[in-house]
Amino acid sequence: MSQCARFPHMRDTIMPIAKTSTSFFAAILILGLCTSQVRAETSVISAIVSWQGQGQVFPVGVNAHRFLGALEGIMYVEAAEGVMNEAFVRCPIVQDIDSGTRSSSASGNCVIAVSSEDTVFAELTCEGVAGLCKGQFKITGGTGRFEGVSGSGRMTVRSPIHALAADLSDGTIIHAAAGILQMPELTVKLP
Repeated sequence: MSQCARFPHMRDTIMPIAKTSTSFFAAILILGLCTSQVRAETSVISAIVSWQGQGQVFPVGVNAHRFLGALEGIMYVEAAEGVMNEAFVRCPIVQDIDSGTRSSSASGNCVIAVSSEDTVFAELTCEGVAGLCKGQFKITGGTGRFEGVSGSGRMTVRSPIHALAADLSDGTIIHAAAGILQMPELTVKLP
């Protein structure tokens, strides 16, 4: 709802109020709110990424493995409308897996490409158990129509990579890891 719709009586009172310097600045502020377009748009979206991963798994300790690689897939936004209803996603990540405690943690950076000119950059971090990692997805910037974008939300990554890593030798290359990344309430603020 625009500021003018909230305060319709203010439009007719701006000029009489503007006689003092203090009231003048208040009038300019109200007039600016009534005549300018919305400069920032915040929305909450629900998104899911079905991804394929590839990389290498290295043993880094007793019952400990590290996956170094990248996840790639398509991001789908639950609502069909909007600027980012589907996009290509690539996230280089580091995932640590402890097969003794069945714990896992991961961090990485993502590039979400809507077109060659319009991209979003993000960071992800999560901790959890084998096959399930919960954490945060933070939007850090963008290009093109997403320049100045920001936002964040909870995320969940589901993956069977822990089962693959337990039986692999040093430096084994994985080409077929797959999973999903869910963001049920991702807040996105466009400038």
